Amino acid sequence: MIVAREPDQQFLEQFLTPSLFTSRSYHIDAPSVEVKLDQNESPWDWPDEVKDSVLAKLKEKSWNRYPSPFGDELAAKIATKVGVDIKNILLGPGSNYLLALVLQTFSKKITGKVVLARPSFALYESQCQYEGIAYEVWPLNSDLEYDVALLPALPKGSMVVFASPNNPVGNVLSRSVLKTLLSTHPEVLFVGDEAYCEFSDEPYTELLKEHSNLLLVRTFSKTLGAAGVRLGYVLGGANMIELLRKPRVPFLINLFTLVAAEEVMSSASMSKIFEDIIANAVSERTRVAASLNAQAARLNFTVKSSQANFLLVRWPSSEQSKVAYDYLIRSGILVRNVSGAQNLEGCLRISIGTTPENDRLIASFLSM
Repeated sequence: MIVAREPDQQFLEQFLTPSLFTSRSYHIDAPSVEVKLDQNESPWDWPDEVKDSVLAKLKEKSWNRYPSPFGDELAAKIATKVGVDIKNILLGPGSNYLLALVLQTFSKKITGKVVLARPSFALYESQCQYEGIAYEVWPLNSDLEYDVALLPALPKGSMVVFASPNNPVGNVLSRSVLKTLLSTHPEVLFVGDEAYCEFSDEPYTELLKEHSNLLLVRTFSKTLGAAGVRLGYVLGGANMIELLRKPRVPFLINLFTLVAAEEVMSSASMSKIFEDIIANAVSERTRVAASLNAQAARLNFTVKSSQANFLLVRWPSSEQSKVAYDYLIRSGILVRNVSGAQNLEGCLRISIGTTPENDRLIASFLSM
C-alpha cells in the first residue's frame, strides 16, 4: 500500500485561506441506535411500488451516457409545481451545495458585508470560514426569535443569509417582516433557506414577484422524504439564476436522482403521501411538544415552539443536556446535541419521528 507523502504547512499556506486551517470539518455523532431522531429526516420512506417504478425506469436508461447537464426538464416540472417560470429556478445536488454556491458566487466582490443569522444552520458560518469570507452575525434575541433591531447595519451591496423555519431552533421570520426588509434595503441581497418551508404557514414564494433582491433555497430532503436522493433548488430573478448557473458545475445531478424526482413529480399517489407526511409531522410535533412540556418543570428544561419537523429542548447548562443526551443514547434514541454552538448552550434538537418512535422518546423522558 502506498502512503502519500504529506506536504508541509508552509507549502499549503501558499494556496489556501488561513481560516480553512482552523475551521472545523463537518461531523455528526453516529452511534448505533434503534431510533434515529438526529438529522431532521422524514421518518416515512417511499412505498415499494414507487421505488420499483423508479428502478424499472432507471434500468431502461443508458448508464454509459451523461445525464442532463442541469436537469432542465425536471426543473421545468418543479417550476410549474412551485408556480415560477423555468428561468427562475436552478437545481443542485441538495440545498447544502446550493447554499455554498450562493455564498461563493455572491461574495467574490462584495461591496457591503455578509451577515449570517445565529444560531442557525452551521453550514453558513463553516462555509464562510472555508472560503475565507468575512462575516458579521445577526443574533437571535434572548427568546431565540428574529429581531430586526439586532440586525447589523446593512450598507449597499450586503448579503443576509437566514433560515425560516430556522434550524436548529424552529423559529420563523414572518413574511411581512421579510417584505419590509426587502423594501427597506433594495440594494441588499437576502438569501432565505427554506428547507422546512412546507411545515410552516408562510413560505416566501409570492415575494419573488415584487422583489428582485431575494433568493430562496429549498430541498427535497425533508417533506418529500428524499434525503438519500440528494436534490435541491434555488429560486430567484432570471439574471441571478443565470449567473449562478455559470459556476454551477454541469452533470452534478446523477441519473438516479433525475429518474426518482421525475417519478414523484408525476405521481398523484406520491402527492397524497407528501400531504400526509406534512400533516403527520405537524400533528406529531404538537403531540410530542405537549408531552415534553408536561415533563419540563420536573426535568428543568424548556421546549421551544417550532414550525419545522423538530423541537429544540433547552436545559440551564450543557452539562445537564449532556446527561439527558447520554440517557437517551442508552435508551436507544439518538438526538442532536447542539449545545456546543454559540447561544445554544444546554440544547438538544429532536427530530419528529413516527408515532412509535415518538412514543418511545416520550417514555424515555418520563423515566428520565
